[in-house]
Amino acid sequence: MRLHSITLTNFRQFKGEQHFDLRSDKVKPVTLIFGANGAGKTTLLNAFTWALYGTFSEDVEEQHRLVTDSVWRATTFDSEVEFGVEVVFDHDGQTYRVRRRARTRKESDQQSPISPDPEMWITKPDGSSEEVGAPQNMIYLILPRGVSRFFFFNGERIENLVKKDAYSEVKKDIKVLLDLEQVERALEHLPKVDRRLGADIRKYGDAKVSEIQDEIDELTKRKVEGREERKILESELATLEQERSSVLELLRQNEAAKPTQEQRDNVTRQLDDAKAAREAAVNERADIIANRGFLAFTENLTESTSQMADAMYQKGALPAPLKREFVDQLLDEQKCICGTPLRQHTAPWESVTQWRQRAGLQAVETAWQKLRGQIDPMNADRKDLRDSLGQVMKRIGDLRDSVARLEEQKSELDDKLRNSRQEDVQKLESKRIDLDNRHGDKQRRIGAVDSELGQIDKDIEKKIREREAAEVTDDLVAKARARSNLVRKVQRALDEIQTIRSDDMRRRLDAKLKTTFRSITYKNYVPTLNERFELTLHTDVDGVPHPVAKSTGESQILSLSFVAAVSELAREIRQERRAEGDSAEDAGTYPIVMDAAFGSLDHNYQEAVSRALAQMAPQLVVLVSKSQGLGKVVTELNPYVSHLGVIESHTSLAGTTEDDIELGGHAYPYIRPADADHSLLKEIKR
Repeated sequence: MRLHSITLTNFRQFKGEQHFDLRSDKVKPVTLIFGANGAGKTTLLNAFTWALYGTFSEDVEEQHRLVTDSVWRATTFDSEVEFGVEVVFDHDGQTYRVRRRARTRKESDQQSPISPDPEMWITKPDGSSEEVGAPQNMIYLILPRGVSRFFFFNGERIENLVKKDAYSEVKKDIKVLLDLEQVERALEHLPKVDRRLGADIRKYGDAKVSEIQDEIDELTKRKVEGREERKILESELATLEQERSSVLELLRQNEAAKPTQEQRDNVTRQLDDAKAAREAAVNERADIIANRGFLAFTENLTESTSQMADAMYQKGALPAPLKREFVDQLLDEQKCICGTPLRQHTAPWESVTQWRQRAGLQAVETAWQKLRGQIDPMNADRKDLRDSLGQVMKRIGDLRDSVARLEEQKSELDDKLRNSRQEDVQKLESKRIDLDNRHGDKQRRIGAVDSELGQIDKDIEKKIREREAAEVTDDLVAKARARSNLVRKVQRALDEIQTIRSDDMRRRLDAKLKTTFRSITYKNYVPTLNERFELTLHTDVDGVPHPVAKSTGESQILSLSFVAAVSELAREIRQERRAEGDSAEDAGTYPIVMDAAFGSLDHNYQEAVSRALAQMAPQLVVLVSKSQGLGKVVTELNPYVSHLGVIESHTSLAGTTEDDIELGGHAYPYIRPADADHSLLKEIKR
């Protein structure tokens, strides 16, 4: 998807018809548009999503006021005014024009909510257009609504992507974008097929088979319910974690609670590190026992083996006085080393044959020598095992003492905050305790649900084996049973495929996230996208990862890095499909339109983010104010800018003075006094 242009007609701040060309190329993928606060940058960002989906972001106020206020006031009663947005773009080799517009009649001073449907056309090679039926469905196919959050966003609120209560939605949208939803869709449909087959088995099967099928159906129903409960629990758990983080942040900001909360934060970090180290030590102990524990039982064995070998050496059996292979050669050649013939059954032959019985095999002697050579190392290894276990056991004991001590310290700090004389601190701490308890309950319930689901899977497999073993005489039942077995095998295979592909995508996304984040930040922080698609930040101290409390700026950078990684991986995935002949040349290409891209970032980060922005996507539309965009930002982005624009703000506020913006050595209108409030979208010719 590549944007060609946007046209706004009497849309919120934008009076009349405002058109802006957005075409760009790989060399200069950036469109940079400046606008003062309140001029309409957020409106322009939302104009794209309103045209495509008919919705605004949550931060847009008075969402029902779609017509420019000054135009609405100038419209006489019972007259109509037209408003709307049109976006032209190409996707998968086709050019589309989407328009969402309406004519509304003015019946009062207040605007009434209105939700016009979209219209859509495909431009043919000869220049003619063909209207698309069900345009909204087509838009959803091109760019699903949930996925659009990664490509149309407000930079000052982009940190919402890293909030814990957003992870479940983010995970779902990522799967759609990274081409994983086909497997999920198949997994949703297969149980329906199996239910129909089960109905045939119950209907036409005998009492025994029908009873087994009823039990399978009941277990399958419980499995579906359990999975749904787990999803709900995970969502509730994320919400609780976010609420708990908010409460802790309020305690950090509270003057009375701040010192104690800082102490508790420090103790909590130490406690987490101690628990992690204790777990690592316990795992190390388990690894030692699993791989070397057998050595503890070899003391008597090595001693008896050593005694046996010594006895054989004393008897002269080791080393063997004669090698059996040498005697066999003499008998085969029928001639002794002294020259005496060795004919069968003669006295010399009998004498040499007796020596053969007493001679040792070369392989046996070699094995004995090797075994004897291993006895001393095994004794040394057994001593090393004892020393290693002693050390790790001591470390476990020390860490257990540390955990107990830190838990005691944390408990004292908890009591101090809970019993604070400040009522607001007491309330916050009580809320935190309540959230902790509820969080623990949810975690325990998730563990119980996982256990129940594991048992249900075992029970289902057992019942399927019973159904397979049951004798059936009806051909229809036999076919339905065979097909049901096949469906379940396919379902298991798809489950495995989904797990493997999801983990592969997450790992690739995590790697790109780390690379992008490293190119922006100057701090020794490492981002991670974990199995739950949670974005975390940590720093390594002596090889031990320590969680980092994300500031607003760091959350913005983390989120921007995540968006960049998603955009790049989406293109890679689609290009891989294209190599297989399944995608068009521009498959996986999506624009990024971002308002207030630099949020509250300091100058160092503004410069670093500016350098990274041009590489985030094949097409980038950046909306900034003078304070955000001038200076280092323009300097870094300028080589990549194909279109430069200004949202010219006209205000009726008394006493407003003219303000210009200087770009490329030329001054352009930025703020102008006027009789009515409105904005104009103007492109600066370069």
